[in-house]
Amino acid sequence: MVTAEELKAADGILAEAKVDLPVFEKSELIEATAWGKDFSFEQIKKLARYMDLYKVQRKAIIFSEGEKKAYLVLIARGHVDVIKFDTHNKPKKITTLGPGKTIGEMSLIDGEPRSASVVAATDASLLVMTAVHFNELNKALPGIGLILALKIAKQMSQYLRLTSGRLIDHLGE
Repeated sequence: MVTAEELKAADGILAEAKVDLPVFEKSELIEATAWGKDFSFEQIKKLARYMDLYKVQRKAIIFSEGEKKAYLVLIARGHVDVIKFDTHNKPKKITTLGPGKTIGEMSLIDGEPRSASVVAATDASLLVMTAVHFNELNKALPGIGLILALKIAKQMSQYLRLTSGRLIDHLGE
């Protein structure tokens, strides 16, 4: 696992070089995930114009807890570890996520700093939508923007329910 110092010093995925990929190929990556069922292929092609592809190697730091840059990451290929600092400032792995899952969606909605760090557990292909692109999408294509916003809200609700269920198991009576 990466160290606390490495996590705090990292610039995150936006500092990496984007992979230049035609919209159709980005669309195929999106369609191959769970996102494919919520959008038509025509909608996916429009959505793909607002996303950038990054390919990262294992142990690459996607973003760090406390980072203020707002962007959503759709995992197209590979797996990432979600890491949170404990009360002793030690990084602890919370979970591992794979293709079709998103990370960073809360930052698009509330603009607050990152609540956790994310590190590539394997080599990964990641599609990134910045807050600027999210806002542009919502202005240009409000129907697709609404579907995406509802998808984000549903995912956040699922994470909250899961966290609440785990929390109750750790509370005393």
